[in-house]
Amino acid sequence: MRNPGMIGFFLVLLSGCLAIPAVAETSQERVALFLSGPDCSAQYQSIVAALTPISGVARVDPDSIPEHVLIDVSSGVVLPEELLAAARRALPSAVSCQVDIMKSCISAGPSSTQP
Repeated sequence: MRNPGMIGFFLVLLSGCLAIPAVAETSQERVALFLSGPDCSAQYQSIVAALTPISGVARVDPDSIPEHVLIDVSSGVVLPEELLAAARRALPSAVSCQVDIMKSCISAGPSSTQP
């Protein structure tokens, strides 16, 4: 004879396992923008404001490395060239500040994020 309490327990356990969504790993890249020019230091806030709302941008860090803005993005969602264009659009035309994508050890290729 089967124990009704045990059958109920396994049914609840099984339904709980089916209801738990799988955690999908997202791959991220780091894009480094290099800023050069006498007016750049006054433009960081406007560049951060232009980059932050872009779809796929997870984090914008203007503080870790002098004369750089580090941007963590979801792979395949936004291209580095799109970030560069947005940063350049944020600069007033009369400002002496050049923004370029930096290819170096600061820029990281795809990696899995671990919680």
